[in-house]
Amino acid sequence: MFDRIASVLTAVLMGAVLVMFETGQIAPRDAFFIGFAVVIIFTGQLVIARQDMGLVAALRSIVMQPVSYRSRTTLVSYALCLVLGFVLTAQVISGA
Repeated sequence: MFDRIASVLTAVLMGAVLVMFETGQIAPRDAFFIGFAVVIIFTGQLVIARQDMGLVAALRSIVMQPVSYRSRTTLVSYALCLVLGFVLTAQVISGA
C-alpha cells in the first residue's frame, strides 16, 4: 500500500513541477533539475526493489516486463513520470 501511495505522490509531484514551470513560478533550470531528480530517484527505487537481479537485468525488467511491477499503479505512475519528464525537458531545451 505504501508503494502505491508513494508512486502516486511522485507522479503528482512531477505534474506539479510541470504546472509550476508552465505558469512561470519555477525557473527553467530549477524545473529541469527537480524533474530529473524525481525520475532518477523513482528509477532508483524501482532498481532497489529488484535487488536480487543484476543492474542490467533490473533495468531490462523495468522497461520490458510490466508484470515485474508490484502493482499497476506503480507502472502507470512511473510511465506518467517519464512522459511528464520528457515534456518538461523538451520545453526547457526549446526555451518555451
